[in-house]
Amino acid sequence: MSSHVWKIAAIAVVLLLATVGSLVTGGRSDVGVTDIFTLLTGAEDIAATTMRDIRMPRTAVAALVGVNLALAGVVLQALTRNPLASPAILGINQGAALGLVAALVFPSATGLALNSMAVAGALAAGAATFAIAGGFGGRIDPLRLVLGGVAVGAFSFAAVRFAYTLEDDLAHAVIRWTIGDIGDMRWHDAAPLAVFTLVGTQGGVALAQRLNMMALGDASARGLGADPRWTLFLGAVLAAILAGASVTVAGPIAFVGLVVPHLARVMFGGDHRVSVPAAAALGAALMLVADTLSKLIAAPSEIPVGLVAALIGAPWFLYLTLTSEALE
Repeated sequence: MSSHVWKIAAIAVVLLLATVGSLVTGGRSDVGVTDIFTLLTGAEDIAATTMRDIRMPRTAVAALVGVNLALAGVVLQALTRNPLASPAILGINQGAALGLVAALVFPSATGLALNSMAVAGALAAGAATFAIAGGFGGRIDPLRLVLGGVAVGAFSFAAVRFAYTLEDDLAHAVIRWTIGDIGDMRWHDAAPLAVFTLVGTQGGVALAQRLNMMALGDASARGLGADPRWTLFLGAVLAAILAGASVTVAGPIAFVGLVVPHLARVMFGGDHRVSVPAAAALGAALMLVADTLSKLIAAPSEIPVGLVAALIGAPWFLYLTLTSEALE
């Protein structure tokens, strides 16, 4: 553990700097670092109000989404023993978006809240992808897993895009999710997401030892008292809930769940008891960096944070697909 101290310290520093960067950047150039400290004095001027009611909830949402997607990616990669697995690659994000759009289009028919429908859509998409890959038959084919995820994601996103044609107001609402824009986040968006993140983090930590056993193979895991089918079920549900909750607030942001688990493994090895909390911190840091860049690249205008996250993650995904390790 002592060998990881400096790595933990480095992550803490990056997370702190990324948080400050997210807070001090934005449309108003007169709101900066000093206004973070003025909040402690109870100031009620425009700068303090901007920091408290606009920038802080947006920063909180960015960090929470990063935690959720990173944890979902760690769990999915461990369950499938496939380094390409992530909520976006397996179609789970897109399925969550489809569930959310279904709740918008047919509110009386579904009878469920947006976040509940997003989780239901994520679960359905994940189940379809696992079925295509043979997961319910006892053995997951890595290549079919990726191809199945691409197919499920493409179908789900095509259905989401179809909603654009129904009416202008609905199209505007749907576009807000599909591009991963968190510019209008407020505390009422961050609060429920924080609950999902807290529960999901505890679930990931509780599942960590089972994930370690899964890495030994199904037979070994069963011999150690961890039924692989039960672990698969619990992990898939956890990943779907985390992805669904994030999509409800920020849209189907891609690649965070792919990149972060790899960084965590490179830094801390394959012990999920360490990599799960490490991935949570790294996911928050990555999304906060993306949020900061989204406000700086085209200042004073903003780029949706989902696009910045994709620009960061796409090259990593290309690298993985070009290595033989990815599809072994």
